[in-house]
Amino acid sequence: PVALVRAGVRIFSDGRNPKDGSSLAVTRRAARAMRRRRDRLLRRKARIVNKLVEYGFFPADADERKALELKNPYELRAKGLHEALTPGEFGRAMFHLNQRRGFKSNRKTDSKESDSGALKSAISALRQALIAQDCQTVGELLHKRLTDESKPPQERTVRARYRETRVPREDGKFKIEKSYDLYIDRQMIADEFDTLWAKQAELNPALFTEA
Repeated sequence: PVALVRAGVRIFSDGRNPKDGSSLAVTRRAARAMRRRRDRLLRRKARIVNKLVEYGFFPADADERKALELKNPYELRAKGLHEALTPGEFGRAMFHLNQRRGFKSNRKTDSKESDSGALKSAISALRQALIAQDCQTVGELLHKRLTDESKPPQERTVRARYRETRVPREDGKFKIEKSYDLYIDRQMIADEFDTLWAKQAELNPALFTEA
């Protein structure tokens, strides 16, 4: 090569929001992440259903599995700590644990503006409530919350509802405090599975085996 061909240049736009410098691809990336998260959830639900059917904890018939949805999973999760569950009831409880499997930190995706502080506070408060109310598992605690008629309906929640509260500061301005009604840690769910399995293996050793 002895020279450059004078073919002109191509000028591409910046690709960032001129106001705050954020990437114009943020919206597309967030939507893509939501789609992937939803796809992973559906694949995980399909896998656990197949395994529960394979090992005899779910009926093979789809209509019979549908009928199990009418059973209260929180009641089953609490009942299984003291009484023997049928295979279908145990499968219903396991399927529910899979859907409400709790928070697990992924520091690679945590941002500086994340509300991880509110999450940690809510998880810590839930752990303290487990001890204060003498509950073996988070499922037992949530069942108590649902059935506690001494509390108003808005306090009988088992959802991780996010709240922002305006709190006045000393300088007269306001700050936003982030909080959750409750938040479950992934380890709580793992511990609940171990506790439920140990009790059911004690009551029904023929079915609840390592194999």
